Amino acid sequence: MKTNSTTITLLNNSRNVKQTITNFLLLGLTILFLGSCSSNDDNDIIIQQILDGLELEAEITANREEALQTFTLNGGTGEIYGEDGTILYFPPGSIVDQNGDPVTGVVTIELIEIYNKAKMLLTKMPTNGKRPNGDIETLVSAGEFFINATQNGEQLAVANGFQIFAPAEEFDEDMTIFNGQDNDCDGDEMQCDIVWEEDEQGGLEPMQREGPNGQGVSGYGGFLSNFGWTNLDRWYNYEGPKTIVYADVPEGFDNTNSNVYISYDGEPTALALLDIYNPDTGLFSEHYGLIPIGLEVHFIFVSVQDDQYVYAIQGATIGLDHTEIIGATTTGTEAELVALINGLP
Repeated sequence: MKTNSTTITLLNNSRNVKQTITNFLLLGLTILFLGSCSSNDDNDIIIQQILDGLELEAEITANREEALQTFTLNGGTGEIYGEDGTILYFPPGSIVDQNGDPVTGVVTIELIEIYNKAKMLLTKMPTNGKRPNGDIETLVSAGEFFINATQNGEQLAVANGFQIFAPAEEFDEDMTIFNGQDNDCDGDEMQCDIVWEEDEQGGLEPMQREGPNGQGVSGYGGFLSNFGWTNLDRWYNYEGPKTIVYADVPEGFDNTNSNVYISYDGEPTALALLDIYNPDTGLFSEHYGLIPIGLEVHFIFVSVQDDQYVYAIQGATIGLDHTEIIGATTTGTEAELVALINGLP
């Protein structure tokens, strides 16, 4: 990423200003059209999208691939240690091939581990959970993971389960296991949009482990019965009234080239994605009006344009039918954005 930083301000993001900008852009495109017609004998006119959405999508995929760690196990049995403290243990016979036979020889294990909001945002792995009735609500995470096993390019399966250990300073008894349900990813786990659904068979318990350097570590322990995306979570509990929330983003941005998140203050691993976009109103929102009124939050708007992050971070207290207007954006590096997110309350 480039290292310069600039600030772009849209005056209160008003509809009048938006209309003026739109008219100006249409005038410019008309001039470009007329000029191209007069100078191109073939009348082949190419007008590029003003704000590209492909860069953001590519950056999310690249961040996931960069976070992917690769290990090998002989016979699919043994332990691996992730860079951020995750430990996976595969007992004998826990990994089988497509025919259900225990694997022999070298097995490749892949692991992504996500323990903070900044990495959640960069990889587009928010803590949106789906209730059994279909409602989408926010989760508080103790760690998000992608785990997979292959042999010579062949996808392997789980037979009897394998153990996961996630380090934590304190144990929350409400934490349990959620599985990632993908949305139109055609089997490509690096490009899926994930919503978390509770695994009714899964459970967690406090565990003490010895890390790779011999030091004692405490955290969550449990058994997983499938490969793919897994999250250790609890539902965000709030007894007061709730409301729907909207976000009005700067002109030219929509759900094809930007994302809007809500970071819950006081919860280091609660990051909700506003995953609904209304093209008629130009507003982002969430599904069911389940954001707590009075909640202290920070809205995070993010896009990628011209190989740079375009973002805005705004503190707010959620009110009834809350609409957050994103009026100014900053252009900067990934490191600058990460530092700001890590500094949120």
